[in-house]
Parts: sequence; C-alpha cells; structure tokens
Amino acid sequence: MPKPGSRLFEFVPAYTVEPGTPVAWALAIGCPLAAVGVRWVVGLFDAAIPPFQLIFAATLLVTIMAGRVAGITTVFIGLAASWLAFGSEIPAAFTPSSLLLYVLSCAAIVLVSDEYRRLLRRYQEKEAAVERQMLLIKSENQVLSRVAEDAGRKELLELICKSAEDYSGGRMLASILLLDEDGRHLRHGAGPSLPASYISAIDGLQIGPSVGSCGTATYRKEPVFVSDIASDPLWENYRDLALRHGLRACWSVPVISGTQGVLGTFALYHRESRTPTEEEKEAIDLMARIATLAMDHQRGKELRQLLVEELTHRVKNMFTVVISLASRSLRGRTEDAAYKAFENRLRAMADTQNLLTQSNWSSVDFRELVSRIAVAPFCGPGDRFRLEGPRVPVPAQFTLPLALSLHELSTNASKYGALTSESGHVDIRWDLGRNGPAERELHMSWIESGGPPVEPPGKPGFGSRMIKSAFSAGDVTIDYRKDGLVCEIRLPLTQQSVAGAQAV
Repeated sequence: MPKPGSRLFEFVPAYTVEPGTPVAWALAIGCPLAAVGVRWVVGLFDAAIPPFQLIFAATLLVTIMAGRVAGITTVFIGLAASWLAFGSEIPAAFTPSSLLLYVLSCAAIVLVSDEYRRLLRRYQEKEAAVERQMLLIKSENQVLSRVAEDAGRKELLELICKSAEDYSGGRMLASILLLDEDGRHLRHGAGPSLPASYISAIDGLQIGPSVGSCGTATYRKEPVFVSDIASDPLWENYRDLALRHGLRACWSVPVISGTQGVLGTFALYHRESRTPTEEEKEAIDLMARIATLAMDHQRGKELRQLLVEELTHRVKNMFTVVISLASRSLRGRTEDAAYKAFENRLRAMADTQNLLTQSNWSSVDFRELVSRIAVAPFCGPGDRFRLEGPRVPVPAQFTLPLALSLHELSTNASKYGALTSESGHVDIRWDLGRNGPAERELHMSWIESGGPPVEPPGKPGFGSRMIKSAFSAGDVTIDYRKDGLVCEIRLPLTQQSVAGAQAV
C-alpha cells in the first residue's frame, strides 16, 4: 500500500487499509454502530432528529478507508441498527419511500467515495514511484561519485546492494556475484543482508543451464526472474538451501561489459513469492548497469596497475642492461671517475622512474624527490642536509630534470663543495611563489656553507650546463660565492599541480 500521508483534500482522511482484511471489517462494523450510538445519545435531548445523517458520514469514511464492500456493509449494518434503535420512535423514517431514499443516498456516497479512494491510491502510487525514482537517482549519483573517487571494489559493490535494498524499502535482499577467472564459477562479491551461511554455500557456484537464477543468468547471458523458488525447476538442486534460509523468489540480471563480456550477476531475493513489475525490472536493469560501470572501472584500474608494474619491471631491466653494457664497454677504457659519474646519473634516473611509477606518473612530492636523489646517496655521517619547505607535488614532466639537477649539485658538493668538509652542510629550501596574477611557481634554493672557499670554474662544467638547459621554461641562477655555492631555480607550475599542493 502506498504511504498514507498523501491526500487529495486536506479535510478528507488519507489513512487507508487493504479491503477484505480484519481491520477493514472492523471499520465496516464499528463505524455504523458508533454512529447509531452517537445518534441515540443526541436523541435523549431531541428525539425528532433524523436517524440516518451520521450513517451517511460513517459510510463516506469507511468507503474511503476500506473500500466499496466495507462501505456497503456499513450501509446495511447502519440500517439494521437504526431500525432496532429508532424504529418504534420514528416510524416515518422507515417507510418504503424513506428507505428507498436512504439506499439511493448511500449508493451515491459509496460510488463517489470509492472513486475518491481510487484516485487517492493512484496519487499515492505515483508519489511513491517518484520518491523511489529519486532515491534511485540519488543512489546512482552516490555510487558514481565513489567510482570517481577511486573507491575499492568491495565498497562499491556493497553500496550498490544497499541502494537496491533501500529502493525496495527493505523488502528485497541484494546480492552481487563475480565470475571467476576460469569463466565457469561465481564468487561472492557483495550481499550485506543475506545470511552468511547462504553466502558461504553459494560461493564458487558453477554456472549452467539450470543452476538457480544467478548461475542460469550468467550461462544464458540474459535476465532470469524466478517468482517461486519452491516450484521452479531451475532451483531443483538448490531449493532446500534457499527455502531453509527463508528465500522464496530470486530475480537475477547478468552484469555484462561491452569489452570484457559477462562479469557476474546482480540479484534480488524476496522472502515471499513475487513477480517483478515493469518498474522493478527497469530498476534492476539500471542497478546492473551501475554495477557494470563500477566493475569495469575496477577491472580497468587493476589492468592499469598491472601494466604500470610491468612497465616498472621493464624500465628497471632496461637500466640494469644499460649499466651492465656500460660497465663492459667503458670500464677500463675510460677514467674511473668519468665512468662512476655516468653510472650514478643512470641510477638517479632509475630512482626517479621508480618515484614516478609509484605515483602513477602524475606527480612526485618534492620533499620525497630531494630525500631520494640528493640526501640519501650523499648524506654520510651527521646531518649534512637541512630541508625546509612545504609538500609540493611536482608535475611528471619536471621530475626528471629536477632529479638530475639535484644529483649534479650533490655530486659537485661532495667533490668540490660543502660536503668535502666535516663542518660543511647544504640547506635546501623551497616554497610556492607567484609568477603573475594567475600562475604559481616553485622556488628552490640550494645553499652550501662550511666548505672550502669556492672558485668559479674557468668554463662551465657538465653539471651547470645540464641544469641550465634542463629548465628552459624556468629561471636558473648559479652563484659561486666564496663561502659556498648558491643555486636558485624558479619553475612555473600548472594550476593542476598547485591545486594538488593545496590538497596534500
């Protein structure tokens, strides 16, 4: 029955009951007797009052609340009770013409009231349908929002099941089964309201032409709606299991991806035998499509992760091969210092690739980059590096140039600068500045102190040339001060990277 709070007219009751129920019969008997009782009390003060007015009101209310049959019953019970109570006092009210008028009046009241009841029910049903659709849309948006936020598969599947159960007002128990990699068995995906023992029993179910609703739907690749598990042949081998857990009907829809085929099933169980309405079929189909989207997204995420891991493995192998070839080709044929510098640059590039891989090639936190490339390989005993700055994600396209620049600065400091002295140290400071009204920039300062006096080189070395050429989009200054080298790098950042910095 639709919710009783809706009404067409504020002064007419909206409370209704199912016709033919004990409550409906109680209203049909109790209301006319109550009306006759009220008329008898009022008649103590004025015996001339007609006996049927309150019966008319009782007929109106009972017909609206309990239907046509209850209204007709009210008419005859009211007439019989009035005859017994007032027949001797007001004989004129029970003449043939008066009784005919009474019956015609009551017939009109019953017809009008019953039509109002039908209108009320249709109005309530439409209102309830709109509410369900709004709830479905809200649930869909919630699931899609969690998909966009990259939620885990289990959370998404549980959310879809709970949305379906909320849509049904708790009358349905939702379940999602996932097709195993072998393509022949179904595994538990989600079923927040199903008994744990039932979930355990069907986990690993082998699909086939007559394997309940889910196994059959997966096998046929089409919806299977079983309205009565107790009698449907598809449930012959699983009937006792379902009935033992109080499950009487099961509607199952396959979850089919356009690229990956059948992914599993979305099912709704009922504790009574039921056939789905067209509206329910549409809702189930929509939920299955949402489940397809969520599972497709998760499969895509897993595939991307697999590809990233494979790429990482191949990149590592490539660097290993390059270092091995360099060792065989150059060691002994070139200066050890030159070969070592070349090898260290390769290792710095390999470490940078690892950082990019861990962040899905989007950005790398600048502090992590400094720690891995500059601090870790060159720190030695004591606190040789002092880092100061916020967490800033550096876009992928700038990560490798920054890493190589940090490596060259660290190498230079360990050979000729502050790190050659036990009292020397390096301050690395960075922050986000503004470059114009709209764009932000990363400002990094490399400041050496406590080392030997610095002399400008006669000609630019590889490191300084590489640093300046690496940042054509930015601004690089290298100052060879007597008390220590100072390098300033200003690098424009995109709006996306700045937004990421504020979210970190």
